[in-house]
Amino acid sequence: SLGDTKNGNRNIIPITGGSVSGSLNAKIIAAGADYQNLSNPMTIDARYLWQTDDGEIIIVRNAGQFGNLVPTFEVRENSKYSYLNDKLYLSSDPGMGGNGVTITFYESNK
Repeated sequence: SLGDTKNGNRNIIPITGGSVSGSLNAKIIAAGADYQNLSNPMTIDARYLWQTDDGEIIIVRNAGQFGNLVPTFEVRENSKYSYLNDKLYLSSDPGMGGNGVTITFYESNK
């Protein structure tokens, strides 16, 4: 916790690992953090890396107000995961599950 800053009451939560499952499988690399602003309305700005089972690195940013989180992905243009660069997604709010945080990403039709 940083406490009150010029931008509000802030927490910085390290992202130290985890797993991704669904349309792709990956591990979360210990190379990111969630920069939370606890002021009203509470917002997050989480940035971290996924490494897919076949070795591709995907940059993830999940940011916004709770209830309106929008993830974006960045991956090499010639990657088989490059579709992530162009599609729109929404995110559930982070929740507790197992030994950490759980998040579900949804493809958006907008």
